[in-house]
Parts: sequence; structure tokens; C-alpha cells
Amino acid sequence: MNATTPVESCSGSAPASQEDLAQLRAEMAQMREEAKRMRDEAEQMKAEIAQDRIAMSDQLSVLDDRGGQWSDYLEIQGLHVEFDGFVAVDNLNLTVEHGDLRFLIGPNGAGKTTIIDAITGLVSASGSATFRGEQLLGKKPNDIVKLGVGRTFQTASVVEELSVVENLQLAEGFRRKGRELFRTTGAASQNVTYMMDVCSLTDDADKRAGILPHGKKQWLEIGMLLVQDAHLLLLDEPVAGMTPAERLQTGELLKRCSKNRTVIIVEHDMDFMRQFADSVTVLNQGTVLAEGSVEDIQNNEEVVRIYLGGGE
Repeated sequence: MNATTPVESCSGSAPASQEDLAQLRAEMAQMREEAKRMRDEAEQMKAEIAQDRIAMSDQLSVLDDRGGQWSDYLEIQGLHVEFDGFVAVDNLNLTVEHGDLRFLIGPNGAGKTTIIDAITGLVSASGSATFRGEQLLGKKPNDIVKLGVGRTFQTASVVEELSVVENLQLAEGFRRKGRELFRTTGAASQNVTYMMDVCSLTDDADKRAGILPHGKKQWLEIGMLLVQDAHLLLLDEPVAGMTPAERLQTGELLKRCSKNRTVIIVEHDMDFMRQFADSVTVLNQGTVLAEGSVEDIQNNEEVVRIYLGGGE
């Protein structure tokens, strides 16, 4: 068959002309181009999906840093602290579960702050205090922080000469080693940016910490614990000296934090406790006097007599 000889169609019903063959070739070429375009688009989609997965992984890593697991709970057994023969904490047992916003209340000298000091390595104690299965007693304060335990004090301990974002970056870099701890970090990380938003500090990012009002200094200190990946937060009178509006915002912040962390608050503000506590432990003379919900505590005659009612 020469080049000018017609050929039969596949069905054998009629010969295909040169024009038909040319059109068929053009259509096949177009189909090949379309298939190539689809392959290219598929490769581009794969690359975009891979990038999305990387971005999602980064986001999830930040979310993981902000949250814990159900097994992240504090277990205290036989905690005992003495100062020159004075028993400040007397063989105390206490369990605080993940997701619990626990308030420690009681008269002055009941041992509330001393318990926190013992957990964070600031005073010597006997007994046991474990978090995430790790024994905290006997460890140095810095090593306890690295286990995910963070605390605040009644007076905010921020670096007043640094800006808000610099304080958070310094806290975030706590896990670095040696000289890296103080190296310039440049732009704020996603974690720092998120925590500024959580703590209502975004508009104050470039302000010196020293000029912040009292409430925002406390929020900054809480934010510093969060960027350090703290899953057990121990807060000593976090709303002392705050305005009513600041107390409300702080309570809402702590409620949000407690959804995926273990949070313990030493507090004397009973209105704040009633509004935000999930559970309450009442201490007296270094021991647990009562424990339960806010309603349980308010209806406990012994608690009312010794503490809430001001009796002895």
C-alpha cells in the first residue's frame, strides 16, 4: 500500500482518507499533550500536598507543644517539708489530673506555696512528687523546668529591659545550650506569635516589659511558661493586685490553658476561685483538710469553720 492508497477503517466499513488520518493524528497529539498537562498538574499537586503536609506538621508541632496527654498528671505521696523543726507540709498526698484547673486554698501558713516550692526544687522535701512518671524531688530547678514544669511567683519575674517578644523568645530558647541561649533569634516563631495572641499581648509585642501594667506582666510570665513547653503550671496568686477586668481575662486564659494541661493555682481570692476552679484542695497546717468541687468545699462545715468562715 503506497502513501496515496486509502485504508480501511478499523470497523472495515469505509476507507479513511488522508484528511481523516491527519485529523486522527492531530487528535492523538492533542490527547498526548492533554495527558502530559495532567501529569504535570498531578506532580504539581503532589508537591503542593507535600508542602502542605510540612506546614501542617509545623502547626501540629506547635499544637503539641501547647497540649499534653491524659497521662500528664501530678502525683504527690507523703510529701514532707520541715524548717528547723517546724513542719510546713506534713506527709501530704495530692493527685491533680490532666485537664484539671485545681485551686489550693487555705489560711496563711497552711503550706500552699511550700508545696509548689518543693515540687519545683526550691526547698528540700521527702516523699514523692512525680509528673509524667518522672520524680521531681531531688532534682535541680532547671532540670525540673526541662521536664515540663513551670511556675510563676506573686511578683512577675520578667526581664523588664527586654520587649514582650524578646522575653518570650528568651523563654523559648531556654532549651538551647551554652551561647545559643542568648543568640539573636530574629523574627518571632509561630509558637511565640501564637502565645502572644493567647495571652492578649500581640499589640504589646515591641513594648518593654517594664512599662506593662501589672496584669499584662503576669500574662507575659504565663506566656513564657507556655513557650517553654510547660505542661504542669504552678501559679502563685496570679490575680493578686489585678483589676476586675484583668482578673476576668486571666481566669479565661487559665481556663483555656487547663484544657490540655495540668494547672494548679494558689489563691486567696475566693470570688476568683468560685468563678473558675474545676476542683479545690483546702489545706490547713500542712495537710489536706478537704477536697472536691467548689460546691463541695462551700458546703463543708469544717472548711467554713476554719477558713471560709474565718473561725479557728
